[in-house]
Amino acid sequence: MNTGLAIKAENLTKIYKLYEKPLDRVKESLNPFGRKYHTNFYALNDVTFEINKGETIGIIGQNGSGKSTLLKMLSGVLTPTFGSITVNGRVSALLELGTGFNPELTGIENIYLNGTIMGFNREQMNDRLNDILSFADIGDFVHQPVKMYSSGMFVRLAFSVATSVQPEILVVDEALSVGDMFFQAKCLTRMKQMMDKGTTLLFVSHDTGAIKSICQKCILLNKGKMIYYDKADKVVEEYFALKVKSEQSVFETEEGEKSNELLPDILADEQTKSVAFYNNAEFQKRAAFQRIQNRKAGFINIQLLNEKGYEIASIDYEQNVILRMAVEVNEDLPYLCYGYHIRDKNGIDVVYSDSAIENRNIDSPKKGDRYLIDWKFKASLIQGTYNIACVLSIPINLEIGQVEFCDFVPLAVQFNMAPRKGAQMYGNVHWDNFVNIENVTIGEQIC
Repeated sequence: MNTGLAIKAENLTKIYKLYEKPLDRVKESLNPFGRKYHTNFYALNDVTFEINKGETIGIIGQNGSGKSTLLKMLSGVLTPTFGSITVNGRVSALLELGTGFNPELTGIENIYLNGTIMGFNREQMNDRLNDILSFADIGDFVHQPVKMYSSGMFVRLAFSVATSVQPEILVVDEALSVGDMFFQAKCLTRMKQMMDKGTTLLFVSHDTGAIKSICQKCILLNKGKMIYYDKADKVVEEYFALKVKSEQSVFETEEGEKSNELLPDILADEQTKSVAFYNNAEFQKRAAFQRIQNRKAGFINIQLLNEKGYEIASIDYEQNVILRMAVEVNEDLPYLCYGYHIRDKNGIDVVYSDSAIENRNIDSPKKGDRYLIDWKFKASLIQGTYNIACVLSIPINLEIGQVEFCDFVPLAVQFNMAPRKGAQMYGNVHWDNFVNIENVTIGEQIC
């Protein structure tokens, strides 16, 4: 690993002025007495940290915690209101989709434009062009205007350009979440290769499994403040604890004072079940990728939970987990089947089950019916990153596998499987075995 500091941030603060009405901005600028018509919003508040060259740092936090603001300041896109930031080395950043690209220009033209922005001349970009096009793998679309690209095509080209210039510091802000699983695997592989060569990586992602697998340390932000900076696994656990605490309801006691104590198990369980039908924004965002629906029935939400009912993204070996499906029926149906595939990072099915196999089909569901379906199992998979695809269907001829798909969600849930402790795994799945050993003494042969 290289020595020395790559990034040093001291008392980093970013304040935005918020106005109730556009006219208030004009009033404030013209007021002779300096009257204020705005309120201050602290996107970042007094953040201080140091990152050594060659380190891999994850940045996590709930939406609105200041992650993107921090990365934009590190990349030079934003300037701090207060504090200072020192960056030693050439920075290449993959921020929000669209940053640094002109939508009217073709992919090829944007490659050279980005090269110029990062200080490379045309000849230097010519040397990198074949590698960029090969990694992006978007074919002849590279000669079309970027405004015609899908989000997946865009991120392919943007990541390829950002990593082809051999940056000393690479900044990646959640953009990879729009790519398919195969491309995400390619990106992770390339990032690990760059890390091996000493590149400093700052990686923002809601995929805590990816954070733990590739990041040495992690920064946890909450409401603009840095509340934890330590080893990645410790920070991820703190993040989950913070998330649970923030989602915990506050109830009035008999004396009228507020209490943060958890509800009794039964009430908490019922509340968790009810929330599954409403707290579903993250699921709907994930589910939009290559989803197939006929609107006869659909998934309202799909969650991966621990035994206490909290959502999880990382699973210990042989941990008991719940795959929860919140389903709504939109018209009267004769039957309704449901099932799930657990797939590895290459998209290969590792585990599959459905209601027909388990003999638990829903008979004669009616329009407006809602069902909460819990699959409970013990996870005993080999270490790695997995995706769960979920399906609702109407059986037509199960003997030949003929069904009508009501809803198929290829990316319903993603999770990271922790390694098995105390023993190695060589297959993808382990199941319980009963092993019997007998010490048998062979007597004299009877004639």
